[in-house]
Amino acid sequence: MKINKFRNLIIPLVIVSLLFFAYYEVTRTRHINSSIIEINRGDRLITIAEKMGYQSRGFKIPFIGYLVITGNTKNIQAGTYQFNSEMSIVEVVDKMINGRVVVNSATIVEGWTIREIAEHLEKKEFVSKEDFINLVGISGPQGNLMGVEKKEAVDAFNSKILRDLPEGSSLEGYLFPDTYRIDSDSPENFVRRMIGNLESKLQDFWEEIEESEMSIHEIITMASLIEREVPNLHDKKMVADILFRRMEVGMPLQVDATVNYVTGRRGIDVTITETRVDSPYNTYRYRGLPPGPISNPGLDSIKATINPTPNDYWYYLSDPSTGKTVFSRNHIEHVEAKNKYLR
Repeated sequence: MKINKFRNLIIPLVIVSLLFFAYYEVTRTRHINSSIIEINRGDRLITIAEKMGYQSRGFKIPFIGYLVITGNTKNIQAGTYQFNSEMSIVEVVDKMINGRVVVNSATIVEGWTIREIAEHLEKKEFVSKEDFINLVGISGPQGNLMGVEKKEAVDAFNSKILRDLPEGSSLEGYLFPDTYRIDSDSPENFVRRMIGNLESKLQDFWEEIEESEMSIHEIITMASLIEREVPNLHDKKMVADILFRRMEVGMPLQVDATVNYVTGRRGIDVTITETRVDSPYNTYRYRGLPPGPISNPGLDSIKATINPTPNDYWYYLSDPSTGKTVFSRNHIEHVEAKNKYLR
């Protein structure tokens, strides 16, 4: 009896939904923005619908409903898209799940350094590597900063998150990884949008940031270390707690990624000789945080820094064959893990 009742309810609902969708599909949407639209990683479906112009509930329902029916709610790819008002919902969704983005966009990957960003933008023929580095500054191989004047940076990019930027620092760490339009834009405005993107992401954590007794610069610096060390949010939160406790007891952070930042290499095979390189960025030689970020971290690394997961581990390493993070409670366990996974 209950089954028949459910069937009597669901069948008409499905029919109405299909008719509703078919109507808008046949008549075309005609309410979509005729423009270039940026879809960011993490955007909710409602957010995407609103960006595209589906402001009324009547248009959000068929758009989101079609994604649900076709099983594509998680298949939309981040990027910059060109749409027009004559496109149907099917055509719009097909373009987004296949990642047919406009040519003039740049995707900045989480954990990239300023140098890597500059190289990518040069390949995109947006700005030369040298000009971009001159704009945002860069850290030298021995930690000698070729940066920007603090007042100039704050005035030029108009962001409160630069208030703690040390004098003469580069903007390493403040260029938020995402996909950005680069057509008909200046390098200065591109940097402004990256910093503004980071500032908007931090708004949800502003109260926690102020309660943490850490400066924004310290938070971004710690997040940049975590970004280059471990791959997922769970492990990032674990490692954040480990690094904070090491600082509390005066133990060197001993983060391999800081050594790679100095040497210019990227890998897990840091040598004993490399750990002895004299640079304030080398956390094997110098205690505490380095002078500034070593990468431009994504949101998960920032979240992990603000809300670490308490644990009783003191050491960790990455299994090169699986990428899994292996945690150890003491140095003996850590040596055993190194012998097992790294040799």
